[in-house]
Amino acid sequence: MSLLSGICKVCVPAPAKINLFLSVGGKRSDGFHEIRSVLAKVQLYDLVTIRKTEEKGKTTISCPGNVEIANNQNLAVQMVDNWRSATGFEGGIDISIDKKIPIQAGLGGGSSDAVSTLIGLNLFSQKKLNFEELHELSSRVGSDCPSFLLGAACVASGRGEQIREVKSDASKGISCKRVLLFKPSCGFSTADIYGRYRVGDSLFSDTNQMDERIEHWESGQLSLIDLMYNDLSRPVLEKFIFITVLFEELRERFKLNPMVSGSGSCCFFIIPEGCDLEPIKQLIRDSWGEDIFLTEAKLL
Repeated sequence: MSLLSGICKVCVPAPAKINLFLSVGGKRSDGFHEIRSVLAKVQLYDLVTIRKTEEKGKTTISCPGNVEIANNQNLAVQMVDNWRSATGFEGGIDISIDKKIPIQAGLGGGSSDAVSTLIGLNLFSQKKLNFEELHELSSRVGSDCPSFLLGAACVASGRGEQIREVKSDASKGISCKRVLLFKPSCGFSTADIYGRYRVGDSLFSDTNQMDERIEHWESGQLSLIDLMYNDLSRPVLEKFIFITVLFEELRERFKLNPMVSGSGSCCFFIIPEGCDLEPIKQLIRDSWGEDIFLTEAKLL
């Protein structure tokens, strides 16, 4: 009996994420930093289409409009390789990614595409991998990947691969909040931003303090706005002064709380109730030009 189902093609949405909280500790023995993060999924999606083909052992990938990422370094292709090793599947796989999430933005698009690819591949199998097995494969491909196995907001620790759902009341407080995402025309290298990060600049001296901040928010002792923090903001704002200038004006003129998501370059703020976005959007366009990424979205 075949180990594969009769499904030949699946389409899986891949959501973006933002880091509502990100604290970065010292380097671990494996070279990664110890982190704590609260990640929220955003109603901004790539669409990943996976097809079985007759080309034995071959994986192909296309990404219209973003040909520079349609190669074997793409995390979705690496996910296929790991899935093949775990399942013994030898048939051909074709991946097509319709990108809506900008690249090098700190929105997790590449990791999300990889996990959506894994979810689609799992539908091909009659014997489905369980959550623990999916988590193991995701962890091999990227530190951010496991967080996309959870549909709602989550807390990530370790190098990012240890995940748990945000406690119910706090999760409800996030869901359906509106955010404005805005990104300059350039992307930022995660490795470069981490390379500029100085552990001593963190607000938190150890992981216990990081955990306490998250626990206080989840228990209702701390508001979402007071939770929001990103250790990588300092290296981003020190290098890219044009972001600092815009953030200061957004705070002074509109009383907003803009943040960098992850290592950037996408920035965001939670939209206050009754806020008129048009003058804010115009300020961002006037500051960064018309060729920016600018969109309103809801948190999941």
